[in-house]
Amino acid sequence: MGVNRSPGRRAVSPSPWPLVFGLAIVAGLAGLLLLLGLVAPPPPALVAPPSTILAGDLSLQIQGTSWITHDDVGGPTPPAVEHGFQMPASMMPGMPEHGTHRLYVEAVLSNIGQSQASYSPGEFTARAPGGGTWHLNQPAAFAPGVLAPGQERSLDLFFDIPESQVATELAWTHDGLTQSIPVDSRPPPPHIHT
Repeated sequence: MGVNRSPGRRAVSPSPWPLVFGLAIVAGLAGLLLLLGLVAPPPPALVAPPSTILAGDLSLQIQGTSWITHDDVGGPTPPAVEHGFQMPASMMPGMPEHGTHRLYVEAVLSNIGQSQASYSPGEFTARAPGGGTWHLNQPAAFAPGVLAPGQERSLDLFFDIPESQVATELAWTHDGLTQSIPVDSRPPPPHIHT
């Protein structure tokens, strides 16, 4: 048996135009997305709220500050006590020495990044605009650690600073960057015994 071919019929190949038209649409959309990516404004930079420092993946926010003095009794000295409480520092272990105030900074450290971030007590100092620097009291109230993304931790920072100092700031050196933020509370006036 032979193959029956009709002499008048030819095989019709599909038209290339729908394929070309589809590729043109895809290329046009890709070009439009690329153009929009080039001319669109960049996403806004992360802006730290007041009392906050950003370094790498970590954010440090000051919650509050206060000063602890040698004769701090939690309130005014009673009128019956003429010259304050005369107690030697050896009878009050852990209290600042005479002539020294203890700066207390309560802060929250947060990991705002996408990977783990470490921190340590040695990253924090208090400093004066005139150049004085005071390291965190030892032993520190916290140990070095690591925060996972989205995790946060409260920090209690204590610095012993001469009572003659009138202005201080908290300095944080992290990720190769040193930043500072003013301490918003003023130390109490020097206490003078007569």
